Amino acid sequence: MMVVDPRFFSPFQVDIAIVRNTLTVADGNLSCVLDVNGNVIFIIKDIKFSLHDRHILLDSSENPILTFQKKRRSIHRRWQAFRGDSTNAKDLIFSTKKKALMQRVTELNAFLSNNKDEEAGDYKVVGDWKKRSCAVYSYDGDTILAQMHDKHIDTCLESDNKDTYGITVSPNADYALVVALMVILYEVNKDRKKKKKIKGKKKDGGSMENKDDDDDHIDEEDEEDDEDDNEEDDDSD
Repeated sequence: MMVVDPRFFSPFQVDIAIVRNTLTVADGNLSCVLDVNGNVIFIIKDIKFSLHDRHILLDSSENPILTFQKKRRSIHRRWQAFRGDSTNAKDLIFSTKKKALMQRVTELNAFLSNNKDEEAGDYKVVGDWKKRSCAVYSYDGDTILAQMHDKHIDTCLESDNKDTYGITVSPNADYALVVALMVILYEVNKDRKKKKKIKGKKKDGGSMENKDDDDDHIDEEDEEDDEDDNEEDDDSD
């Protein structure tokens, strides 16, 4: 199903690679998405010092395709994606939120903008970037639309760079949507780990507590943080 842009919808399987932190720029980090020939498909720009942790997905000509950002007060770690460089509600394409407050492995439900009641997700993304085990599923929860792996998709992409992630996108899937969902999953995981480190530092009286930040452990801190928010998915900024 085409969600974002017909240019990035293919009836055939597509192999891509996300290469993180390829270049540091004045207002953020630049990552890119390559095809099997090493050509740039997308550029992912991380806008530093933005209140909403804003990211912009650009095409190879640096035209904005999607802008996605997290909501400031949301107990389910909600993110929203908008068309182009907009953050206006009328341009909302989809939003994501955690399926449950406490999770062993991060799982996000994604809801298209016309799914107002959100009783069931249109897509879901599950996994851990560190283990290269991320996957995007269709609405039925079983059909895999995209799978991250540690195999090199072509000799031109062979690299020892630990920040290179191969992804196989199934036929008839929107790979702009896939990339956005996987980057959001990464950011949700990163945010959880950051909160754990802050809590560990407080508990240890100023020194960083040594603990495993792996998502295989129940994230009890999420529940504590969510209680502090005192409101669920507040739409105010």
